[in-house]
Amino acid sequence: MRIFHPIVSGWTVAALIMTQMAFAEIASITVSLTGIEDVQSGRLFIVFTQETQTEPRLTIGANPSPRTASPFFAVDLENWDGESFEFSPSAGFPHNSPAKIAQGSWRAQALFDVNEVLSDLDSPGNRFSLTQTVAVADGPVSLQFNLSETVPAEQLPEETKLLKFVRIRSELLSTFYGEEIFLRASVLLPAAYEPGSSERYPVLFHVAGLNGRYTRSQRLLNDDQFTEYWLGSGTPAAVIVFLDGESPYGDSYQMNSAVSGPYADANFTELFPYLVEKFPIADLSSSRFVSGCSTGGWVSMALQILYPDYFNGAYSLSPDSPSFRAFQLVNLYSDDNAFTSASGMIRPSARATNGDPRFSIADEVRMEAAMGRGDSYVTSGQQWGAWNAVYGQPDEQGHPIPVWDQRTGAINPAVADSWRPWDLDLYVQDNWHTIGPALAGKLQFWMGDMDNYYLTNGLRYLEETLNVQEAPAANAQFTWLPYHGHCGFGTQVHYIDVLNDMAERAVRD
Repeated sequence: MRIFHPIVSGWTVAALIMTQMAFAEIASITVSLTGIEDVQSGRLFIVFTQETQTEPRLTIGANPSPRTASPFFAVDLENWDGESFEFSPSAGFPHNSPAKIAQGSWRAQALFDVNEVLSDLDSPGNRFSLTQTVAVADGPVSLQFNLSETVPAEQLPEETKLLKFVRIRSELLSTFYGEEIFLRASVLLPAAYEPGSSERYPVLFHVAGLNGRYTRSQRLLNDDQFTEYWLGSGTPAAVIVFLDGESPYGDSYQMNSAVSGPYADANFTELFPYLVEKFPIADLSSSRFVSGCSTGGWVSMALQILYPDYFNGAYSLSPDSPSFRAFQLVNLYSDDNAFTSASGMIRPSARATNGDPRFSIADEVRMEAAMGRGDSYVTSGQQWGAWNAVYGQPDEQGHPIPVWDQRTGAINPAVADSWRPWDLDLYVQDNWHTIGPALAGKLQFWMGDMDNYYLTNGLRYLEETLNVQEAPAANAQFTWLPYHGHCGFGTQVHYIDVLNDMAERAVRD
């Protein structure tokens, strides 16, 4: 017998779950900071986890599911002198108060995020405590944390013969933020390259998924299939540049943004010329390509669409939606609410490939709000926050104006309308007569029809738009994979097929 209940909010769902648990009183939490020479400001986190393989501080924001998330609590501190004080959070996830920590054995840690130019909580200069094991039982528990540890200063990884690392100061971004901002990349050279050679090679700019770092190239070289291909005698020689996703607001999406800054201009005028000067890259539009999955899928198609003459091909896998008619499951132009559908159903944000929902948009936004300074999801550095920063306009403090209310999900139509320039589907429709001749034949897409983040619908809209373009025809290629989820296309598609196709296009063009 199937029993249907009235739709309830994400908060109520969490409350229903918590009624099934036994809780214990955490009487007090005190925090101090040692080794401080001056007052510091930032966001202080206390996190509890039952994971055993990961430091507690590294689990903050890793899981938006209220039932299985590592509980964390946070508050902004201004001009803290490091003296011990009693912690009182202004926000938390999945609960607002440590009083809701379930009985059991937990690993706990405190983290003080003071780095304002990198969104990663594991950024240089951030302070944290040693991990302690906490037995939460029937009686009251008092906890003490001392922030005795510091995330060390950034150091580039050790280079090899073929893998190099780059970090340069960006004048454009430093001026924009009034802080020292750096651009980073790693560069994988062809196996046959010899230092001092005048040979120049096609370049693939690879963009990671959300907040992916430039150091991911090290993991790729641990892939036996890729390494065998890269070192093989018949492999077309090319350079791969792994771009960095970090910015003060989370992933920059490599774009020029009113909120997160001129990252595209910084790449085109600062980073890319530096790479051409330092490495054997052919500085020709016919030899430049871009690829990526998820965030990188959106960035690769956006760079090719917005700068059609600069690149000779984009390989976009599981991209974020190119149409705000399908911002995941939200139609920003016609829906009133992001958290619930017109029929009153809670909107999921993620699903398994069998369709089973994993967590809701409301859950994910509530988690981000607990992470963000000012208890705001737009400053969280996470997915919904990053989208608001890239697409949005700044408020008086320079933060993005939210496209919807983080408590109710009510969409702000004026803000949604201001996002239209970032609707790539509309951009193609409105500008094909000027961009079409340079864009035709350069777009290739891969998407699973059970994408875990409901990105399929948005790409369908772009496919419909591209298929009807004329003079010239778009000649875009779409590969739809049945029963397939988000990314995970494997090394063969993600790198080998892309690099082989890129080499053919570079020679042909």
